[in-house]
Amino acid sequence: MSYLALYRKYRSKDFSELVGQDAIKQTLMNALTTKKISHAYLFSGPRGTGKTSVARLFAKALNCEEGIGHICNECSNCRAINEGVHPDVIEIDAASNSGVDEVRNLIDQVKYGPIKGKYKVYIIDEVHMMTNSAFNALLKTLEEPPEYVVFILCTTEPYKLLPTILSRCQRYDFKKISDDDLKTLLTRVLLNEKVACSTAALNLIVELANGGARDSLSLLDQIISYCGSSIEEKDIIKMFGLTTSKEKVDLMKEIQSKNTLKVLSSYESLQARHIDLSRLVNELLYILKDALVYSKTRNKELITFSDENDAKELMLSFSDEELTYFIEILLKCQNEFKTTSNPAFLFEIYLLKMMDSPNKENKVTEKPSFTSTYTSKPTEFKKEPVMREVKQDAPVTNTVTSTVTPIEKPEEEPKKQEVPKTPEVPFKLSKASLELEPLKIEGDSNKVPLEQIMQLTIIANKAERTNLLSRWGQLKTLLDDPAQAPYAALLLEGKPFILTNLNLIILFDLKAPALKLNIKDNQEGLVKIVKKLLGRKVCVYGLNRDDSTQLLKMYRNLEELKQLPKKDTVEDKKIF
Repeated sequence: MSYLALYRKYRSKDFSELVGQDAIKQTLMNALTTKKISHAYLFSGPRGTGKTSVARLFAKALNCEEGIGHICNECSNCRAINEGVHPDVIEIDAASNSGVDEVRNLIDQVKYGPIKGKYKVYIIDEVHMMTNSAFNALLKTLEEPPEYVVFILCTTEPYKLLPTILSRCQRYDFKKISDDDLKTLLTRVLLNEKVACSTAALNLIVELANGGARDSLSLLDQIISYCGSSIEEKDIIKMFGLTTSKEKVDLMKEIQSKNTLKVLSSYESLQARHIDLSRLVNELLYILKDALVYSKTRNKELITFSDENDAKELMLSFSDEELTYFIEILLKCQNEFKTTSNPAFLFEIYLLKMMDSPNKENKVTEKPSFTSTYTSKPTEFKKEPVMREVKQDAPVTNTVTSTVTPIEKPEEEPKKQEVPKTPEVPFKLSKASLELEPLKIEGDSNKVPLEQIMQLTIIANKAERTNLLSRWGQLKTLLDDPAQAPYAALLLEGKPFILTNLNLIILFDLKAPALKLNIKDNQEGLVKIVKKLLGRKVCVYGLNRDDSTQLLKMYRNLEELKQLPKKDTVEDKKIF
C-alpha cells in the first residue's frame, strides 16, 4: 500500500478521538442519543479544526449497523465511510462543483432513498464557493428535504453565505484547537511512529500549526522526512527559516545599543536566510508583550510566548515606556505589511525607527540638539535690547552701520526683531497633554482633487515651509504622551510638502500612512498637534509619492502650455 499522510492516517475514527471542540462534540452526541436529527447543519471555522472529520463521524453515527449514535468501525457501513466509498455518504467539493447545473443534479438524486444505510448524508465542503444562483436552486431542497436526507455544509468563510442559507441550518462554529490539545495529539502520534522529539521542538510545531490539527500533522510529517527518528528545535528552525528566541532578544539589545551598523548587519543576516519577516514581526510583538506583562506582574504564568529568562532580560534592558513604544511601532509595521510591495524595505525602516525609542538617554540628548539648532538666532535676538540701550544714549551714532540715518533706525529695528520670531515658535512646543480622540485606522476619508492641490502650489509659502520642516523633528517630544503619540508618530512618517495660510499638505513615501492621515475623524487631533508647531490652525492633508509625481507632471504640463494660474488669481481657502 502507498504511503498515507499522517493527517489521513490519524483522522478521528470516533468522537472519543476528536481533538478539541468539546462543546460541539457533546451537542451532536446528545442529538444522536435523543434522535433529534436536524435536516441541515453548518460547520464553520478555521482550516484544519475538524469540520469534515466531524461530518464523517456524524454520518457514521447515523448509519452504523449497531444503531443511531453508535460508531463501531467494524460494520460494513462504518468501514465504507472510513474508506470514502459509501454510496449514501456523498462528499461534494463546492469549489469545483459551484454551478447551478451541479446543484440541479444533486436535487435530482435527493429524491432517491438510501441504498445501504438509514440516511443519505451530503457533505458539501467549501460551500461558500457556490454561486448565488446555485444557492437559490438549493434553497427549497435544503429547507424541506426528504426525511432520510441530511445536509452538512462546511466552510471557512460563513459570512459569504446567503442569510437564507444560514437560517435553514443549525450552525456550529469550530474554534482553533488549544496548544495543550495539539501537544496531546502530536505526542500520541510520535509514540505510535516511534519518533523522539524534544519539548522545545514540540512547542515550536504547535506554534507553527496555529491551532490547526491538520496543519500540525502535516508539519510533523514534513519534519520527520527531514529529521528522521529524532527531532530537535534547531532542525525545525533551519528547515522553516525561523529565528531563535536568543536571536530575537539579541536583536532587541542591538536596537537598545543604538548601533546602526550592528542592527543592519543582523538584519542582513536574517535576509540572507530568507526569514519570513511577517512572522518575525509577530514573534517580536509576542516577546515584547511578554516582557511588558512580566515587568508589571512578575508572574511567569502570564508569559505565553517567551520563557521567564528572556522576559526578565528584556524587562531589565528596557523601561515599560520603551517596550510600549516598540510594540506600537511593530503594530504599525505589521499593519503596513498588508499594503506594501516591498516588506523588506519597510521592515528595515521600522528597525531604524525603533532605535529612536523614548529612553532616558534620548531625552538627555534631544534637548541639546533642540537648542543647538536655533542657538544663533535667539542669541542675536537677545543682543538687540542692549544695542537699543546704547542707541538711546547716543541716538545719532550707530554701532552696526554708520551710513544709516537716525530717522531710519526706528523703522528698521522692529523689522529686524520680527525675523527671529518665527523660529521662536518651537520653544512653545510643550509636552502638555491634549484631549484627543484615539487615532482611527479606518473610516470615511477626506478626498481632495489633485487639481485643487496644484492651485495651492502657486500660493505656497516656501520660506515658512522650510522653517516648519526644520522644526518637524520636534514632534518626537510628544511621543511620551499616550494621547498625542499616535498623532505625532503619524506626522513624523511624512514631511511638510505645501504650506499656505490655511492648508498644510504632507508628503508620505507610502500610501497607508497618507490614507490614515486623511480619515475625517483624525482631522481634529491632527490640527491640534500641528497648531503646537505652526502656531495656527490649518487643514492637514496627506499625499503619497505617486500622487506627488502626478502633481508635478500636471504642474509642468501647465507651465509648458503657459496655462499656469497667476498667483494673484488663486484664492487661499480651506480644502475641506
